[in-house]
Amino acid sequence: MSQSYAPDDPMTISSRSVQKAADAGVIMETVDDSVYLGQKVEIGGVSLLNFGGCSYLGLEQRSELSEAVVRAVKRFGTQFSISRAYLQSPLYRSLESALDEMIGGGNVLVTPSTTLGHLAALPVLIRPGDGVVIDQFAHASLQMATSLLRNTTIETVRHNRMELLDRKIAQLVKAHRRVWYIGDGLYSMLGDFAPIERLAPLLDKCPQLRLYMDDAHSTSWLGKNGRGYVLDRLPNHSRVFVALSLNKAFSAGGGALVFPTEKHRALVRRCGGPMLFSGPVPPPMLAAALASAELHLRPEFAQLQRRLLDRIRLVHDLGRVLGVPFASSAQSPIFFVRCGAPERTFALVRALREKGIYVCASVFPAVPQNQSGVRFTVSLHNTEADIEHLVTALGVETGGRSGWGDLELVG
Repeated sequence: MSQSYAPDDPMTISSRSVQKAADAGVIMETVDDSVYLGQKVEIGGVSLLNFGGCSYLGLEQRSELSEAVVRAVKRFGTQFSISRAYLQSPLYRSLESALDEMIGGGNVLVTPSTTLGHLAALPVLIRPGDGVVIDQFAHASLQMATSLLRNTTIETVRHNRMELLDRKIAQLVKAHRRVWYIGDGLYSMLGDFAPIERLAPLLDKCPQLRLYMDDAHSTSWLGKNGRGYVLDRLPNHSRVFVALSLNKAFSAGGGALVFPTEKHRALVRRCGGPMLFSGPVPPPMLAAALASAELHLRPEFAQLQRRLLDRIRLVHDLGRVLGVPFASSAQSPIFFVRCGAPERTFALVRALREKGIYVCASVFPAVPQNQSGVRFTVSLHNTEADIEHLVTALGVETGGRSGWGDLELVG
């Protein structure tokens, strides 16, 4: 007997929204079986400029990573298929040591993915009786992990509204031994950053406060040696926990948790469910991550970061000239153009495809209902000419109207 939900059930609404986007031919597609080099994707026999990926520095095409994968396969095979609770590949220790060096000293634990890292860490770190405040736009993986907490007060705060956060924390500290703020370092839809410069004073003011930040989208391309946005601005803080991604810009596989103390790391390693019962990261991906970490430690790595920043600035400069209404002015490789109704989003995505450009349609549940839009990313795979073509096309299709979409994202 199949599971059914009421028409107004969140599962039904989500399923309907996703199906509508799939029917419009803008999500849940498969690239053609052709060679992929990053700059373009081929869908249905049509080659499109790729503005949808998260390999911001294009490292997945680097020979250092691919050669490390080949060596690992020859040495270990495709998988070291033993529970990490019993035995782990020696590549884990090498990788965690390299990541410790990369972030400037820390207590790093490699996890099967960033999502599974959250599922391992949050139920262990956040204890019954703690209070939690989570940003409304915190990544879905954080929302999922937070939903597993028991006997915990959980409050949602409007996105990056620090005055509201300050108020909620002040209320929660009266009744809770510890209060956690959970959010992203760089938000994956709007491409805006957490206001770390305002979170730091809250930490100083409130000794009961802890931060748990998912910095998956700024790992690698931002910060000294690619340590990301949060760790670059709050290094060695005793009450800050950060999750990094070894996918995305790092171009390998797995995730990493950075703890303020070895005690915290050991506790999650011993008690975090996915650390005991989830499958291990395959040796080829561990080797790719190790090669990537070593690349991050080279003096010339900062040049790759600067080249990406030049492309980000080019998008903003062209957008201002052409009147393209980006949702955020943050200097990040993630851009969002609000459209409002999903049908407007689908129309804009299809119009850009007619011009040979691939971008992503963002609809509920990735964004609030009827506040959908087009999301695109820039990377070192994109040339300056590619970027000019994209932003020019956006200027034409949106009419250069700063009020395009005419909506403010609200909770």
